[in-house]
Amino acid sequence: MSTSQPQQATRSIYLAAAGFLVLHIVILFGGFTALAVEFQFPDVLRLPTQERLALFRENQPVIVATYWALTMSGFTQIFAAVFLALALRPYRGGLITLALVFGTITGVGQAMGFGRWAILMPYLAEQMADPTISASAKEMIGLIEGSFNRYAGMVVGEHLSNIAMGFWLFFAGLGIRKSGVLDRRLGTMAVALSPILFILAAEQLGYAESALALITNFGLPLLAILHFGLAWQLIRRQGLDPAPNLGVGFAVTALVLYSTMVTPTLIS
Repeated sequence: MSTSQPQQATRSIYLAAAGFLVLHIVILFGGFTALAVEFQFPDVLRLPTQERLALFRENQPVIVATYWALTMSGFTQIFAAVFLALALRPYRGGLITLALVFGTITGVGQAMGFGRWAILMPYLAEQMADPTISASAKEMIGLIEGSFNRYAGMVVGEHLSNIAMGFWLFFAGLGIRKSGVLDRRLGTMAVALSPILFILAAEQLGYAESALALITNFGLPLLAILHFGLAWQLIRRQGLDPAPNLGVGFAVTALVLYSTMVTPTLIS
């Protein structure tokens, strides 16, 4: 009885980590796909405030629900970071602690960045659509909306969150390689993908605009492959023994999944 309880607790941790890793990436990709269809995202961010808020009101129920889901992705990121850190047993070290810290910061930043669209923007859109509003009030709404986009959206939700996520991938990848309980190739992949997030953060400062499309269309799908690979490993792990290495079956599945995600870009 005393030995089965720790094993059962460990199994629950593996399943929780796998579940949150998959849920997180599904919310992100599903949410951004919905916004692209219903809100012309990300091109809508370059429109004048009045046009952006008018487009927001046209499909507000769907857009707000989508942004609520994306806000919750901040919490799935935190849970994924916490349970992945707990799952990397028996290894314990500074790398895993650093990964946990930066993974948590990433989630907090994502929740703050996305949350403004679910709470603040409906109010601003309603005020902007008021037929009795003055020209000076419209200018003020534009200043408020633009300020929140640049601070909550760009500084917190994108710049700082991308930096923190880059560090999470880097330290989690090193921890995976050091632990020896998950496939070391996934750790290498996490480390290799970490610079992508740093480049995305640099785009907010105007340094990587030319690389943004390539990273978004071809780099970020690899992040989904990483999440699914980690989840598959965690599901297959038993007790404190190392998980079986990823085989040819996963490689084929990953190739098909990646091709599915990037094909719309190639044919557009």
